[in-house]
Amino acid sequence: MTEKRLIWLVVLFTAFAFIIELNMVHINVSGRYYEKADSQQNREYTIDDSRGVITDDSFDAVTNSVEKYKTLVTAYDEDMQQVFNALTESEKRQFYDNIQYKTNFMAQLEYPVEDREVYKVTQRYSDFNIAQHLVGYVDADGNGVSGMELVFDEELKNGAEVRYLDTEVNGYGQIVSRKLKSKVTNSKGVPLMLCLTIDNTVQRICEGLAKEYIPNGSIVVMECTTGKIKAMVSTPFYSANNVAQALESENSPLVNKTLQSYEAGSVIKPLWSAVLLENGYNPDRIYNCTGTIEINDHEYHCANNKAHGEVDMERALVVSCNCYFVDAYIKNKAFSFYQMAKNLSFGEKILLTREYGTRAGYFPTIDELRDLGQLASVSFGQGKMLLTPVHVAAYMNMFATGGVYIKPQIANGIYDADTKEQLTNLYSYSEKRIIEQTTAEKIKQMLQSVVEQGAMGRANPENFSAGGKTGTAQTGRYSENGEEILTAWFCGFYPYENPQYTICITMYNGGESTRTAAPIFKKICDSLYYTMENKAAEDVNAE
Repeated sequence: MTEKRLIWLVVLFTAFAFIIELNMVHINVSGRYYEKADSQQNREYTIDDSRGVITDDSFDAVTNSVEKYKTLVTAYDEDMQQVFNALTESEKRQFYDNIQYKTNFMAQLEYPVEDREVYKVTQRYSDFNIAQHLVGYVDADGNGVSGMELVFDEELKNGAEVRYLDTEVNGYGQIVSRKLKSKVTNSKGVPLMLCLTIDNTVQRICEGLAKEYIPNGSIVVMECTTGKIKAMVSTPFYSANNVAQALESENSPLVNKTLQSYEAGSVIKPLWSAVLLENGYNPDRIYNCTGTIEINDHEYHCANNKAHGEVDMERALVVSCNCYFVDAYIKNKAFSFYQMAKNLSFGEKILLTREYGTRAGYFPTIDELRDLGQLASVSFGQGKMLLTPVHVAAYMNMFATGGVYIKPQIANGIYDADTKEQLTNLYSYSEKRIIEQTTAEKIKQMLQSVVEQGAMGRANPENFSAGGKTGTAQTGRYSENGEEILTAWFCGFYPYENPQYTICITMYNGGESTRTAAPIFKKICDSLYYTMENKAAEDVNAE
């Protein structure tokens, strides 16, 4: 073999080896490419990312009541402009980034787009979601922050039936097939819903009136015979879709005022009247009110120092005479006060459902009540006493139930959202007798007189009668112009003849209750009358 032929042989061998190496590289790269493409063939796109629904007592939705639409957007769609026009504002901001990087994504639409596959979904909150303080809200990660959203976070977070698209995607990112599927992630394997005790109709009635007449306060409506809270309203309102704005607003919009404690004022007088009767006090005894009364060298006054003249117990309640109750209570009543307060959970938290309840408020100790000055103040609703609207509603309700205290509650249970089968019971009827039935009936009659004769009849409903009591409590706090801030109350039951609802209205900085809170009580009763009429008609038709 010549030297020239040997050189050519080496060149050919080297070229052959290089070609083999190139083929091996190509095979390796292609293998990795196809392996990558194969790993991208199956993708899931979530349609519903919501939580379990919260409902009222009749399974009518409180959350998830606003319909929206979703569609799967890809970089290869032909109707981009139509899709873009239908996107929500937040989705529009993400649209171009997703398209630029050829990313498929599930987008929320304001309305369906013609000739396109869309899916109906629900938005968790509307901008004016009812019972917003009770329901609460979730954070950006979908975790419950307050209200029922927080208390039942685990059940609600895993309570929705999640729908998703199971797709096959080719190596270019194009979807070649799609299939609609669903799954439930909770241990029970069924979609869950939380059923509250509220009534959507009653809640809306009270929210409408609160929006118009109560800038800072609350309304509680409790069903007399069950203790179920039918409406829980707090003002100011806020939007769960814009919590940041609420944080900057005045009057603490995120705080549920129905659970906060306030000075009670004269709304407490029916209770102390019951204590008097239970201790043998004569309700017909006449007291001559001169507008002031002196105890331990300290003068106590009726409102505006008004002299009411000769009053018995009923008349003292009608005109809200402070001096009558001070005079009646200065003799050995400290223990009776204290015992009654403890029986009604004054100064203690009322648990309305799992880990959710009122503030404890405050009621004086027995030693504090032995001070005649403190006892005199508490006898007309002042002194060291703070009560929540729920406490007041629960105590007033016993005059509608013959002296029986029924524990207020806010939740019925956790249910299968499809079958409405109860999976977890949260409501348990609880009662205890506090005063004798004869005592309750006497006070009930007096409270009817308060509604019909007191506050210039401003609380008196158009249909049927009612019983109740005003309260204008001094707070010891003053506005910028030097006027004392007053808490206005009205709490009563309706209808008088067959009480169905106990209603408690609280207005912080509400002025004189006879002019502010009392008329709202009338408006609520008048509205409830028509709901009761409609319900009665429905029951007749059902039979």
